[in-house]
Amino acid sequence: MEIMEEGNMMDRVRILLQRDLGYYQAHQTVLQENLCPGVVGGLLDFPRYASFAAVKLVLWWEEEYVAAFRGPSGLLETATVDKEDEEDRGCGGVAKNSAPGEFVSVVTQSASMLLEHLHTLSQEALDHADLTVLTGTLGAAALIKNCLWCYNEQLKRAGDDKLLSVHSSYKEFHEMAEALAERLLDLHCRLLSLYILQDSNCLHWEDPHPFFEGERGSFVVQMWWLYMQGW
Repeated sequence: MEIMEEGNMMDRVRILLQRDLGYYQAHQTVLQENLCPGVVGGLLDFPRYASFAAVKLVLWWEEEYVAAFRGPSGLLETATVDKEDEEDRGCGGVAKNSAPGEFVSVVTQSASMLLEHLHTLSQEALDHADLTVLTGTLGAAALIKNCLWCYNEQLKRAGDDKLLSVHSSYKEFHEMAEALAERLLDLHCRLLSLYILQDSNCLHWEDPHPFFEGERGSFVVQMWWLYMQGW
């Protein structure tokens, strides 16, 4: 997906979300990025996958953070400030500078736009019982939630938490991630009950011999294999 990397932040976010929604409408899926190779756990349990739009927004936020606080937040390992890049960044060789207040304003506004976008995608996914899209939106909500938590902690350490805070945005994404996780679990349980366990009465569970039907496993085994292939 081609997106703008320069220009006004809010304009870029607006175009990013429009194209992400257009991609979903055209392909009935969302672009996703692989974040973690496995389950990590802990205070910030980062998702394994997240939508492309959420990952791109986090990268843009980090650029705004560096411009406002003259250093990386520590959220991204690759986020470093190079003095030469600092001098050459921006139009006409002028370094990009910002204020902490502008950073908080940009983050809260763009987070609100993404929240509305994820709400639309998740509602579509629930209407069609689309586990792939719902997983992508859940990963996006979890990623943004963790990112906002990290920024809030940094603002506290800087002593700006009373005047500058993204706690309200963090709370909204926390609630959304919890709600989506519950719906995703419910969908998994329903699919297992409907497509995998519904044929249980016709099987001979006490028969020690394996069930074969023309060199194929039973319907239950076939559906379980397909389910595991998808996840």
